[in-house]
Amino acid sequence: MEIILATKSERRKELFKKICEKFNVIESNFDETKVKEKDPIKYTIECAIGKAKEVGEKFPNAVVIGADTVVFLEGEIIGKPKNYSEAKNILEKLSGTNHKVITGIAIYKKDEEKLLTDYDISYVKFKKISEEEIEEYLKTGDYIDKAGAYGIQNINDKFVEKIEGDFDNIVGLPVKKLKELLDKFLHEITIEIFDFAFPNNWGIGKYNNLVIFVPGGIVGDKLKVKISKKLSNYSFGEIVEIEKPSEYRIQPECEHFGLCGGCSLQNLIYEKQLELKTQYFIQCLKKIGEFNEEIKIEEIIPSPEIFFYRNKMEFAFGLENQKIIIGLRERNLPYKKYKKQTVPLKKCLIFSRKVDKIFPIVVDFFNSINSMPYDPFTKKGFLRHLVIKESKTTMEIMVIIVTKSQINVDFSKLIYTLIKEVNEIKSIYWVKNDQIADVVSYEEKKLLYGKPHIEETLNGLIFKIYPDIFFQPNTKAAEILYKKIFENINENSKILGLYCGSGPIEILVSKKAKEVIGVDWDFSNIKIANENCELNQIKNCKFLVEKVEKFLNYVKKSEYDYLVVDPPRSGLGTKTIKKIIKLDIPYIIYVSCNPSTLARDLKEFKNNYYTLKKIYIFDFFPHTSHLESLTILEKSDKMI
Repeated sequence: MEIILATKSERRKELFKKICEKFNVIESNFDETKVKEKDPIKYTIECAIGKAKEVGEKFPNAVVIGADTVVFLEGEIIGKPKNYSEAKNILEKLSGTNHKVITGIAIYKKDEEKLLTDYDISYVKFKKISEEEIEEYLKTGDYIDKAGAYGIQNINDKFVEKIEGDFDNIVGLPVKKLKELLDKFLHEITIEIFDFAFPNNWGIGKYNNLVIFVPGGIVGDKLKVKISKKLSNYSFGEIVEIEKPSEYRIQPECEHFGLCGGCSLQNLIYEKQLELKTQYFIQCLKKIGEFNEEIKIEEIIPSPEIFFYRNKMEFAFGLENQKIIIGLRERNLPYKKYKKQTVPLKKCLIFSRKVDKIFPIVVDFFNSINSMPYDPFTKKGFLRHLVIKESKTTMEIMVIIVTKSQINVDFSKLIYTLIKEVNEIKSIYWVKNDQIADVVSYEEKKLLYGKPHIEETLNGLIFKIYPDIFFQPNTKAAEILYKKIFENINENSKILGLYCGSGPIEILVSKKAKEVIGVDWDFSNIKIANENCELNQIKNCKFLVEKVEKFLNYVKKSEYDYLVVDPPRSGLGTKTIKKIIKLDIPYIIYVSCNPSTLARDLKEFKNNYYTLKKIYIFDFFPHTSHLESLTILEKSDKMI
């Protein structure tokens, strides 16, 4: 395929040789003065398109590349000087300034009416330049046909104090960006998706024995994809066209699907989601846990609700057209630089119908006081997150506004409007978080309105939900999980619960047990666990603040009949498991949200005389790759 660089610039020709061995150079006669666009990025892209199309009309079978570079300073687009006098004037303007160098790129193929564009930005800081230095440089004639009246490759330290970004872009062609764009433009292939990769939710296809991961691909799809990123053993493909959709592919319910990072499987029928999650779980047990025998699943339990099932969501503030927005961070794709941009949402189908009312009220308030969202890259801005918790049984709502500190805001108008328009709101908090990481951290919290907590009901028990206390995010699915634990415990048993959090499992099983001890390192968790005990009139349950690893040093051998563990995603780990094994506890009930770390831990137990008796899989998170599991182990007399 013929490739043409539409330019008369020798600099661009030499730069393009870095990424393309064979190409032709044909000068474009496109008139840049016809472009009236004031935005510098749009201006350069329009000029690049004009150049590529002007040549492309004459060579319709060729891939034509156009590029245009400008300097941008304080709202002014600075192109090539017309003469010596104009060049001198430009350099005097640039003296002692920070300015941008912007190049627009266009790749065009006339016979397919195919066009792809992009741009790159570099930053240049000039020293203060004397009139004599400017005139000395201009005498060389190097300024001719150069945006900003200078060639960066020839002035170097004489004028330049600092450069940020691609040096080649300042010379006139961002070859790294152009290579990525050209690869996307040229590498389109047709593949069939035959498998699915968890937990990334990528379809898997093959082309000439090369594995290609395709985000958004569904098992059974026939897709036209462009190779967006090549690695040694595999590549990533970006869907160009669905030539033949899979029988499992459906139309997503949510208008935001594919953009935000909230869920990634809405385009897959729910029954197939469950099947793939189960296959992934079994695969982890076999590959990581080294379970060679047949793995029997007692039950695969779907979520009682597949939409509006979550009781908590953390939304992010962002900026669009200089206005505050609320949404979720963009979906992280392997072939695209993750910029943590906020995708504005009107609704959230995996959470609550009430966001339709809450979002506009919060957005209007913060726009009215000219607040700025926090940028996770620049670390500037004030507004960080909007956290909403909703009880799925009492329907009470808690609203949590997370900001940086050192700024005073009168929230009275916002509070008034929220409680007037959304009757279910019973609690409003202001949380201050100065952490650098883009996470919700409850460093300082202030109750602005209502009760300090809302309440959720599980299996006839009442639980207090506070801002910073973890509670299983799918209330109805958690009820089923906890019932299964209850069913698998004998009457009058002594039970030890590790990583107990606010104690829902321990409190529930206390109805059947003789004695229950719950352990967690977080004082706040234990405080609420004790409150929940008192609220439900539980007398045989005790909660302790201690690190699990340390607490296990004090437990006597054979002191408990059951051990219940619900660790974080990182699992238990070898050291903790070794301490547990020494206690000789007959039954271990392991609740996990991460199949890979669970499999690793089960391998350790299996190698130390524990038999895997029962497995339950629960879908707590429809339309995502996440799942919850319950495994029950029994102490054996010998290794199985």
